[in-house]
Amino acid sequence: MTELQSLSLCARVTLDLHNLNSEGTEGNQQQTRMVHVVDSEGRRRNVNAVSGDMFKHIFVEHLTAGLAAAGQPLSSGARSYDPDRVNVDDAFKAAIKDFKEGSLVLDEVIRCCAVTDIAGTLITEGRAVARKSCVEFGWVVGLPGKTHTEQYFHVKYAPDTRAKSAGQDERGEGTVAGRQAIFHRPANSGVYALICHLELSRIGVNDITRKLVIDQADRKIRARAAIEALIATLVKPSGAQRNTQNPHIVACEGIVAASTSYLPAPTVSPLGDGYQAQVSQIETVLNRIQPDSVSTHAFADLASGISHLQTISGQV
Repeated sequence: MTELQSLSLCARVTLDLHNLNSEGTEGNQQQTRMVHVVDSEGRRRNVNAVSGDMFKHIFVEHLTAGLAAAGQPLSSGARSYDPDRVNVDDAFKAAIKDFKEGSLVLDEVIRCCAVTDIAGTLITEGRAVARKSCVEFGWVVGLPGKTHTEQYFHVKYAPDTRAKSAGQDERGEGTVAGRQAIFHRPANSGVYALICHLELSRIGVNDITRKLVIDQADRKIRARAAIEALIATLVKPSGAQRNTQNPHIVACEGIVAASTSYLPAPTVSPLGDGYQAQVSQIETVLNRIQPDSVSTHAFADLASGISHLQTISGQV
């Protein structure tokens, strides 16, 4: 079987009443994350969005659990979900202390931490060496005219004030209790465009020497874990404020593409209509260049989408 080199996902996901990613807080009001996009008619539109950073963070959480379950080596930073991962691992820092070449540092990164191998980082101990991420997420962007944001009023009640009469202070006088914090929080609903690309061919491979550092069996385990982490990201987008605003995943449709050659698995933004047909047409063109190297699988719901990804993971 020809080895899978890359995989892409283009999807429209309907998320209701979520707050996965905000800009911050001004006073007692949380600010919704908004971006400008240009629609198919060239008009600038302002829409709600979730950053690619947030979805990469969600992916890495699922990836870490999957690699740990598979028995792959993890740095102390990765095990504790520290975003610096291998950079805070004392054993790793001791191992590379006397290395003069960046290629040797990358070899140790790949051997020491499977999460850093896939998710990448900038190694800052000694000389700076970058391990480029094997996974790429774009902004998860609301479709113009199909997203909506509302601000909701919340009050955080202090336990000792609940037993008192409404609107009374400790002396029984009619005042607003100062400890009952009032704040406003957004809830976003709509159809969002998601794109993701996995460079499976780079897993376990030193970016400088272009040599495989781990054995093929471990490489397959890591590649399979990456695809399964993408599945988990679709099933549970575990971003911010899920404790009270767990997103309602209403619908998901899109297309998965896989490539077994140097030609990348194609992506077309779901912001535009007809993106599935475009990816299928690109598949036809790429297969003229490298016969039978690219395959695509369109899906109309979440269950079908993750089923296609699971089938592909079994072919790694």
